[in-house]
Amino acid sequence: MYQWYQKASNCYVFLTDLPAQRPLADVLPHCRWFTRGWTLQELLAPPNVEFFNQDWGSIGSKRSLRYALSDITGISTEHLFEEPLPFTSVATKMSWAAGRQTKRIEDKAYSMLGIFDVNMPLIYGEGMKAFRRLQEEIIKRNNDLTILAWDAIPGPEGQLTSPLAPSPAAFAKSSSITKFADDFAEFTVTNKGLVISGDIPLRTASIPAFGRMESLYLLCLGHGESHPGGIVLRKIGPKLFCRCKDIPLAGFCYKVHETHMYDVSETYILIDTAPAMSAALAYRTRGIHVPFDSSFKLRYAYPETLWDETDRMFLRPKRYNWVEFPMVLVMIFKVALEQRTVVLAVLCHHLNTGPVLKIFSQDQYPQEFDIIIQARYREDGIHVQELDLQARSIRAMTNTTRVEAGGQYHQISVSLRPDFLVETFAGMASASTLAFFVDGQETRRESEPEDPRVR
Repeated sequence: MYQWYQKASNCYVFLTDLPAQRPLADVLPHCRWFTRGWTLQELLAPPNVEFFNQDWGSIGSKRSLRYALSDITGISTEHLFEEPLPFTSVATKMSWAAGRQTKRIEDKAYSMLGIFDVNMPLIYGEGMKAFRRLQEEIIKRNNDLTILAWDAIPGPEGQLTSPLAPSPAAFAKSSSITKFADDFAEFTVTNKGLVISGDIPLRTASIPAFGRMESLYLLCLGHGESHPGGIVLRKIGPKLFCRCKDIPLAGFCYKVHETHMYDVSETYILIDTAPAMSAALAYRTRGIHVPFDSSFKLRYAYPETLWDETDRMFLRPKRYNWVEFPMVLVMIFKVALEQRTVVLAVLCHHLNTGPVLKIFSQDQYPQEFDIIIQARYREDGIHVQELDLQARSIRAMTNTTRVEAGGQYHQISVSLRPDFLVETFAGMASASTLAFFVDGQETRRESEPEDPRVR
């Protein structure tokens, strides 16, 4: 049908509910033609469109009425004429259909096939599954991430939602979102979820949520009127995420402070969120929690596949209780002592006896420090045996080190306390928590008592 309209020399629109006697500006916006799903392609596809009132009196053409049509439909005059649809973001095109209705629910999707230049079988009776199929077909042909740039509606059903929109109405506020110019990522729908690979635009960012600033995961999708933005994700497990339903699109209308680039080669976003909360809790049970500390500021945590920035935890690599950490966990801290700032590295592994903790300063062991922070180990980590081959001196290190500051030496120790109840987004999880001691005295953790994260 879309191609049929494209090839038409003229398209005539008969507005049966447009009276001839009243001012056009007062009655034209209320015509039902602008609220129907199938009429969207009648407006976009033909090069020439003539409009008539209920008495078959001509009221103008698509070109002469372009400003009025743009105001009514939310479609810019450039999109009505000059700008080709293939170069328009998916979010923008979806927003044009946000307020339109169809007699059959499946037609919300079917009426947009030509606009997105996709083909798929028409199965009346499938309901809104048709719209999900439409999105999957668009993803097969286009790597435009703005297809995910829709506003989730908070509700009692849970705090997580699918990355695919439930209906075109979810894109009502997405008309000004443009896609990134470069093709930096590829993504597709699999039986595990939406998988994104390549140069993944995933960051940790400080985002206003629940009345305070939270460190959350932000998947950048495109540009707004002034800033790039995207959707907020919760980390479920290694390389596994879910979209957060309680937080709307972030960054497009205001600048988000990005804190860290999440540098991984592959990321999965669950489409079916039913098992997500139980899976998230399983990954966190027997994990390692690093609470906020007023003296020891965590700068980096590797491997990034296991580290959850929001809950400040190393997740277990598998959901099963008997699986331990096969890789060395690396934590880099910035410590203020007297009149000097010291950079400390804390290593943790579970080989044979586990857990084993090591601590040393960058000043004392610069070569060993450079080895553990190599870029190739940041995503998946380094195995303890490989680290032993590259830096044998680490074998003799313990959970205690001495550093000099202000003309005197301080003894710094680190330990793991098992069976702490840690509050996570998925519920209370029994985990080990990291603790520091300076000259035999435990440092002050900000989570006691102000932050109820550790109990």
